[in-house]
Amino acid sequence: MEKRKEVEDNWLTYFHSIKNVCPWSYESYKKGRIYITKFTETKVIGTEQNWNMDNYDAVVYLTNMSVDELDKFVEYRNNEQNSCEYLWSHPKFTKGGHRQTSQPIVIQQDRAFLTELREKQSGS
Repeated sequence: MEKRKEVEDNWLTYFHSIKNVCPWSYESYKKGRIYITKFTETKVIGTEQNWNMDNYDAVVYLTNMSVDELDKFVEYRNNEQNSCEYLWSHPKFTKGGHRQTSQPIVIQQDRAFLTELREKQSGS
């Protein structure tokens, strides 16, 4: 039970650390609306094909991919369909702020919802 609490605390800390670039993720995580699971391409595509936000705002897939593999996978999925937007994080890569995750992940979110949130945030 202690290990599970530690993992939950680590994710809470991570989502809190990215509030300035993704302000909705922290609240979503606290409300249990971010599902964290192991990555398989089949699982990602299956979730994408049946995508809805009834249960979760985002799905985080834990993986062992390299930075290049993550980048290629996410770019491919983003170009292949319109329902989800994919992002990634890797412990050896940061675009600034050193807020990367402690293990490689793929993040799957609703594309239309993210666009709406970004427009509100930018004041458009």
